[in-house]
Amino acid sequence: MTTGEYEFFKEAKKWAALEKQQTTASRPKKLPEWFDELPHGSITCFSDFKIAFLRHFASSRKYQKTDHCLFVLKQGSAEPLRSYIKHFNQVAQGVPSATSEILMSVFSHELTDGEFFKDLIRNPVRNFDEMLEKVASYINVEEVQAA
Repeated sequence: MTTGEYEFFKEAKKWAALEKQQTTASRPKKLPEWFDELPHGSITCFSDFKIAFLRHFASSRKYQKTDHCLFVLKQGSAEPLRSYIKHFNQVAQGVPSATSEILMSVFSHELTDGEFFKDLIRNPVRNFDEMLEKVASYINVEEVQAA
């Protein structure tokens, strides 16, 4: 282990010791607890430490969602447009790579066969913002009819 790697290692251990995070069954152990429980001699170089560290704390990492997350969204047979668009937008906000074209395609593909769907086929929109405007007008109609 080089001097720089050793210094990084010492700093990582100090930094983790200062953490006030409570350990629970669903979270990995804090660094000092985890490190102290490693078998003696299991860390012979910085590479060993790095591999063990990443392997242990990988579950804490936040993964970025992809466009594929959107394809599981479907409007339920009795689900109002307001509920569907709300859920769709919540998921879509977590997918930074989703383009307007992808959003339009996925949103319209998973709609139930109702008046809004038929109107999208007859009068296609140019972008997702335009689709949201059209959705808003149909939501108003749905809610008036339901009242």
